[in-house]
Amino acid sequence: MAPSAGTRFRTRLNRLTVGGAAALCATVLATGAALAAPTVRTADTLPGFRIYPESLTQDPTTGDLFVSGYGDGSVLRVPAGGTQASVFLPSGADDRTHAAGVKADKSGRLWVSGGTDRSVTVYDDTTGVRLARFHIPFSSGGVNDLAFGPDGTAYLTDSFNPAVYRVTPQQLTAAQGTDAPLDTWRDLTGTPADYTQHAGINLNGIVYVDGGALLTANTTTGAVYRIATDTGAVTAVPGISLPNADGLHYRDGKLWVALNRTNTLVRLTVSPAARSVTQDATFSSPELQIPTSVIRSGDRLLVARSQYDKGGPFGAGTPAPFTIAEVDGL
Repeated sequence: MAPSAGTRFRTRLNRLTVGGAAALCATVLATGAALAAPTVRTADTLPGFRIYPESLTQDPTTGDLFVSGYGDGSVLRVPAGGTQASVFLPSGADDRTHAAGVKADKSGRLWVSGGTDRSVTVYDDTTGVRLARFHIPFSSGGVNDLAFGPDGTAYLTDSFNPAVYRVTPQQLTAAQGTDAPLDTWRDLTGTPADYTQHAGINLNGIVYVDGGALLTANTTTGAVYRIATDTGAVTAVPGISLPNADGLHYRDGKLWVALNRTNTLVRLTVSPAARSVTQDATFSSPELQIPTSVIRSGDRLLVARSQYDKGGPFGAGTPAPFTIAEVDGL
């Protein structure tokens, strides 16, 4: 966990080239004069007492914000410009008792992964009508998070089976109104990302990077991997270690990562197709309350405060009212 008093902010200039050797690293502690520490405040309030928010997404057309509830499987919606969430998909919808990754695509659809229920369900994000459902081809495990390529193809991680799944627009159309199997696009067995022998939560957050690559992180080991979308080639990003990495968010050459147990956010600079990655800023604060997801909404950085350590999967206790935080300065 982060120190109990104050916050710490540091910038790290750590040039890394995928597939090559890491360059010389330097650590610079920012001073008040050089770089002000980020600030944290509450942006949105969430109803309920057992939600434990896990993932955030924003509809690119309407601006509505959606929040998944790991604790009860519900999905909440905050209308554009609002600060109070309401229930969009109730707990137990489609037999979902846990909700992990939630992502809105450019066509007005909301994708909700069920975590341990081994499926991802697609909804109309205005009406909540179920459009399609996909299940993993394994008897255990579960879809965690997902990202979209420029053609609308969805790529999905499984935290317990060494596979990355894919749903193309054509597959989605064919699955309308049905329950279909997920296509294992990339079997990770034998690749650097093979975690067959690893216990705990493995691949978690995933993003598409402009130019044709995916970046994904292993929560347990902290390793970050690049997966080429044209060939499926998997390489480890050298020198980068992000233990407890959860949600990832990419926009305009920047990558933000939430490290849940350590109450930390990390910002990185990513070149086209993720051929190089620079970790340039880290911010830790107990005010983040076990962050599990981070997104850039306009000029705002929004963070899901999961409070997993307060009666959730990380420990006993009683959570405070659940909220979404806004972090300025990162």
